[in-house]
Amino acid sequence: MNVLIVDDSKIVRRVLTNTMKRYFKAPTWNELNLFEAEDGNEAMDVMKREKVDIMLLDWNMPNMTGPEVVEAVRANKEWNKTRIVMATTEGSKASVLAMIKKGANGYMVKPFQEDAIFKTLDTITARMQK
Repeated sequence: MNVLIVDDSKIVRRVLTNTMKRYFKAPTWNELNLFEAEDGNEAMDVMKREKVDIMLLDWNMPNMTGPEVVEAVRANKEWNKTRIVMATTEGSKASVLAMIKKGANGYMVKPFQEDAIFKTLDTITARMQK
């Protein structure tokens, strides 16, 4: 499982990295590869080098925003299977709907609770296995 965490906050990236390690240590997951990016431009660089299964993506970042990343990923046929979970403070109903329409597969609002992250990952990974 390859997971890309995209957030301009180093602290948020660390929290999500540690959470991913706890979630994917279950015996059903053989291997976890974690990648980090500080903004959308770095995320695109990782996407070009690695097959990313799940991307946890912040909305408000310098250089290339989360919505721009979603559009770029969904415009590339090779990346269609990447599951994108918005992980952001933008929690209004309009924001959630806008990202789902653009191609996001899930949504988590900061501040995160680990059980909410696990529920979102349960949903995303169940869809991947179908």
